[in-house]
Parts: sequence; structure tokens; C-alpha cells
Amino acid sequence: MKHLHLPFVVTLLLCITILAQAIEWDNSKFMALDEIKPGMQGKVKTVFSGNKIEEFSMEVIDIEKNAFPQWDVIWARGWGGTFDETGVANGMSGSPAYINGRLIGALSLGAYNQKKGDLFGITPIELMLKVTQRGMTPKLSYGGGGELIPFFTTGANSADDDKIGILDSWFSQRARQQNHDVNPYDNLQGMRLQIPATSSGFSPQAISYMRPLLAEYGMNLLQGGGGGGSVDVDVPIEPGQVIGFEFARGDFNFSAFATLTYIEGDQLLGFGHSFFGEGNMNLPLSVGYVNYVLPLITRSAKMSSSIKTIGTLVQDRNPAIAGILGTSPSFIPVNLRVTTQGDVTKELHYEVVRHRRFSPFYAILGTLSLVEAVDKSFGDSTAHVHTVIALKDQPDIIKDDFYSSSNGAVSAAYESLSPLYAIINNPFQQVEVKNIAVDISIEDKRNTAQIEGLRINKNRYKPGDEIQMFISLRLYLEHPIIQKATVTIPKNAPDGVAVLLVSSVTDNESWQKNRAPLNFRPKNIQQLMKLLQRGESRNNIIIEIYIPRVGMTVQGEEMPELPLSMLSVMTHRTQTEGGFTKGTTLLREKLPTTYFISGGASLRIVIDRNAP
Repeated sequence: MKHLHLPFVVTLLLCITILAQAIEWDNSKFMALDEIKPGMQGKVKTVFSGNKIEEFSMEVIDIEKNAFPQWDVIWARGWGGTFDETGVANGMSGSPAYINGRLIGALSLGAYNQKKGDLFGITPIELMLKVTQRGMTPKLSYGGGGELIPFFTTGANSADDDKIGILDSWFSQRARQQNHDVNPYDNLQGMRLQIPATSSGFSPQAISYMRPLLAEYGMNLLQGGGGGGSVDVDVPIEPGQVIGFEFARGDFNFSAFATLTYIEGDQLLGFGHSFFGEGNMNLPLSVGYVNYVLPLITRSAKMSSSIKTIGTLVQDRNPAIAGILGTSPSFIPVNLRVTTQGDVTKELHYEVVRHRRFSPFYAILGTLSLVEAVDKSFGDSTAHVHTVIALKDQPDIIKDDFYSSSNGAVSAAYESLSPLYAIINNPFQQVEVKNIAVDISIEDKRNTAQIEGLRINKNRYKPGDEIQMFISLRLYLEHPIIQKATVTIPKNAPDGVAVLLVSSVTDNESWQKNRAPLNFRPKNIQQLMKLLQRGESRNNIIIEIYIPRVGMTVQGEEMPELPLSMLSVMTHRTQTEGGFTKGTTLLREKLPTTYFISGGASLRIVIDRNAP
């Protein structure tokens, strides 16, 4: 007997494992699409209140083959019981439909503005079962869909009164692009039942930032409900029950729920359509509780809350979601503390789901909400922020920063956790965030100062000489002041012209990106962490001496002392592994102040070993 090749054996075993995990077809439990005819009647199970599963009647009116690509739809009308009051509602996605006791599929579609609200579409069970054939194990490397946010090139370190607009534009831009031409009456995007999302604890401004992103994912945000763990009941996990996801839980809650279609052992199917549509996943799966059904003329919606996690979402495909009961992935703990003028302190604790887009999104919006709750959204304020992002197998990201403007507290809420985007979305390796802590102290005043000028006693110095500087600062609504500073020219400084630069942290960062742009394009995880750690508090004045001497950045590392021979070789390089820098920094120091600093000034000096 010939030996089987190892790759073939591995592939065969993998296929057998996947098939063994899939939910198999059973004629006694399921009814095939070709058996279903118009006029046949059956029952649909769903929850209208609490966790009580109720039935309503239905009649098949049509079978539409290939209604959407690779998606057949069973169209039916419903009547009876509470359904007569609500009609088809957002949150009913996944409600199992039966004919003669056999499962035909899950309620998943329903048009807006129906006269009676009784027409709905059903996803056939054949399509849903195929999802389990893609594997029923969680993808442990899953981090969620999303793009690498260009943290070092979008102005994430800029400081202006429109800072929070970056948050708005980033999350809403793609949603606007994808949904601006959606007709809710004639396509799947409009016919597919939305998944009602409920929240508690978040501020109105935070809610306004949520809506565009949630619309992109087919979720309809209903403020209210969402109180995770507020209902203490023992819920049987069975078809028709409320299942979904928690994105934030604790003092802030955000969750989205629909309906469980089928369960076999520890495997389950639901929704009758995708959630995110991200394929093999690893997200916590929860059981929920219907607070009430919100009756709407357009399309009613279930208001639901989370009870507890019950397992893991492992597949998210077009016809259905699939999950397994048991253990769930962990959340990221977030601890917030805000102290306002008068030593009024408020502490909140919550957790956010591990996801490339949703982890930073809800962590930041929780911080923003607390700031708004204990202070204000706009108006003059000054905020001192201490942030610790604890990481596994990487150094913690620790930031101390200072903000002051007409919306300084709001800027602080955003900026305090902006590095989280770069960490979670980095392209080098998956980094586990252990926990997050943010401590913000807010004063009800504006402490800002703009650098207006720079004066020195002379312009020619020897290496090792001290430079006495007089920096003119224009204070907000006050007279200018002079800030004195002294720096020492390095003893190894070469003779020639140099530039003495004093600037704000923001202006200095912009200058550094212009001087050596490749320094801000990390090539590995170590360089990324180094960049995230380098941030200075914005109450510092940055003092630099640089010389107009060409240097190089190679593989993300600056090499200011390259010999001319190496520079000549790199000038004729045939690959893009490095680039030139516009000048070389000789000295960089920081001068702490009690103001939020903006602006900058510079003077040319001459370094001459023969200077008097």
C-alpha cells in the first residue's frame, strides 16, 4: 500500500473534523425548500416581552428563488397574538418558523411602512446549516474587521478646538459613503431586519457618534434599555430566545440582540442573516431580555437588555450567525476617574469587547460621556490627564498630558485613549490589551499661551556654551510674559550654522514629521511602541537645536552620523528601505509650564570653536 502524502492526510483530517462539527441535515427536524408550497401554514416563535417565547401563525405566500445572490427567500404573512399589535419588528431576525413541527428557516426580512406590518421573508434552513460547515471553532487570532487607522499621519496628535471632529469623521465617513444611496424599499439593505442596539450611561454627544458606525453594521440604535445584567433570571437557551452581543458592560452598557433559531448540543444558529459579515470570529455571545417592543409606523423594534454571556460567536456569514455554548472571550476592563474643580470625583468601571473598531470606540465614548456628565461638553476648561494602557508582552503605554481650550475636557477624553487605535490596528502582530485606566482632573478655566517670540543675547557660540533664552508668551486674555530658559550646546557639535527652535509639542511633532517622515512609519512592533511612548505633555515648551545636515532613516531608525560614502550609496539605491532627513537634531529638551502651549519661534545661530 502506498503511503499517503502528509499534506493530503492533514487536509483530509481537517475536512473530516469540520464536517463532524457541522450540524447535519435531519429530515425529521428540517423541511427542505422544495417541500414548501404557497398556502402552507405554520408557526413562528419569538419573544415579545421578558423571556417568554410566544407563537404566532403564518402562511407561505411565495418562494422567491435567488432573490438575492445565492439567497432564496420564503415569503409569508403572519397573524395572531401579540404579532397583530407589533407586526414584523427589528429584533425578530432569527425567529424560527415551522411547518408541521419541522423547521423551515428564520424570519429575517421585512419591508418598511407596511400597512399591516404582516409580510416578512424567511431565510431557508438549508442556507443557515451551511454556515456550520465552515467550522465551529473560534478564530483565536480574530481582532475584528476594520482598517489600520493612520495614527501618525491624520493629525491624531494635533491640538485644536475641532479635535473631537476627527472621531466623528473617521467613524461616519465610510457609513455615509456606503449608505447614501440606499433605498429602504427595494433592496436587501432595506428589507433586512435591523438588529436593535440599546445603550445606557452614554451621553447624548457620544450617542450621536455611535449612530453612523452602527448604521454601517445594520444596527438601529435605540437609546434606553441596554442595562447589562439588570435582570436576574435563569433563561433556558432554546429556539425563539433572545441572543446577541454586548460591546460595553458595567457602568456603561451597549448591546445588540436578535433571536436564536436552532440549537443542537452546544452549537446554535441565529439571525437568518449576518451580523458584521466578518466570517470566522471570536466574540462573546449573550442571552438577553426584551424590555418592550417599541411600536413604530415604519417598523417596530424590540428594546432589549443583556442578562449574561453564554458562549462564543464563531461564524458570521450572510445566511446566519453560528456560535457555541460555554466559555466566552474576555473583555477589556476600563477604569475611569474624573475630578472637577472643588475636588468632586466620580469613578466608573466598565468593560469593552475586543474588536479593532469597537474597543477604542467604546472606550473613548465612555470617557467622553463621563467628562460630559460631571463637567460640560463645551466652554473654557483645562484638563490634566494620566492614562495607562496595560499590554501583555509589551511595555505599558503611559501618557501624561495637558489640554486647555474652549472644549479642553472633550479633547482630553478623546486624546487620552487615541493610542489604542494604533495598538489594536497595528499590522505587525496582535497585541493583547490587559486593562485601561484614565484619570482626568478638570479646572473650569482656560490656561493657554502662544509662543510669540524668542530672544537670545548673541548668535555665535562655542560647543559647550550655554544659551540663555527669553521666550515671549501671549497668555489668553492676559498680558504677555517672558519665560526664561537655558540650554547647553553639545560639546561634539560641529562648526557651522544651526537653528535654535522653541515650539509647542504639536508644532514640534509636525516639524519632526516634515524633517524625518520615515521616523513615523514604524517597521515593526518595537518601533510602534517607541513612537506611542514618545508623546510629551502639551504644557511643555520643546527646545531644539538642529543643523541643516542630511541624515537618513533606514528601516524606521534614524542614522544622523552616516559617512559621506554611505550617503552616496543610498543616493543611488535601488530599493525603498530608507530615506533622507531634512536636518539633524543636536539637542532636544523640554521646559514645563503651567499653560497649554501653542505656536513656535526660531533663530539662526553659529557654532564656532573660535567664538569669544
